[in-house]
Parts: sequence; C-alpha cells; structure tokens
Amino acid sequence: MNEDQLRRAADAAMLPIVASLAPAGVLEAHWLPDRGGDPVVWIRVETEAARVAVQSYSWVLPQVQVILSRLGLAPEKVLALRLEVTSGEAEDRLFEE
Repeated sequence: MNEDQLRRAADAAMLPIVASLAPAGVLEAHWLPDRGGDPVVWIRVETEAARVAVQSYSWVLPQVQVILSRLGLAPEKVLALRLEVTSGEAEDRLFEE
C-alpha cells in the first residue's frame, strides 16, 4: 500500500470511527502518520473525565483497528496503530494565561 492509498483509507475511516465511538463520548477523530509512517489516530472527547474513561475501555483500540482494516488499511499498519485521546477541556487550557 503506497502513501496515497494509506491516506485515503485512513481518511475514509474517520467518520465510521466517530460514529461507532460516539456512545463513548467521542466527538472527532483524525489521523497523522508518525515519523515511521505508522498511523496515529487521535480521538477527541469533551472533558478530561471522558478522556480517562475512553482510555480505560479495552474495546476502543480493537474497534478502531477493525474499521481501518475493513477500509483497506494494510494489516501491518493496523497492528502498528497508535491511539491517542485528547479532550476539549485540556485543549482549552492550552490557551489560558
């Protein structure tokens, strides 16, 4: 899978990822490759409490991996996937004085 195919597969997976994780409080998702080219999926929730909760759910990473694999991401990329969770609350604190 070349970089363009990887980007398209990961981009196509963001909406289904948000839809499937919305009951857990996920509001947004995006991906960026890390320095080694492996995908990192960032999901965003509203509060820090929700972030801690989502990070504690053992099913979140496998759910994201299944969606990515169904949309054509290569198995080695799916297994190398890293998931990061951020919150709107933490992001707002970045701009406080």
